[in-house]
Amino acid sequence: NLPQRSMTTLRMSDDESPTPIPTTERGVSVDQDGKSNVWAIEPKMEVDTKSSDEKASTAIFAAGGLAAFAAVAAGILTNLPDPDQF
Repeated sequence: NLPQRSMTTLRMSDDESPTPIPTTERGVSVDQDGKSNVWAIEPKMEVDTKSSDEKASTAIFAAGGLAAFAAVAAGILTNLPDPDQF
């Protein structure tokens, strides 16, 4: 008589249950085989809440600040002493 053999399928997950790896990072996980999986998470869309009037006033304020800076810089640069004088 031949010895009887049982045919069983050996799976890696049957050996021992893997301990879950705690991750605090979103978009990363570890599967049964211990391989890490990384996937992209798209950032949330930012919604612009400013009205067109607020945008226009901000642009005018910025242009006024730039003009004031240019006027002060031009005034300082035109009143510098002559370098040949020293």
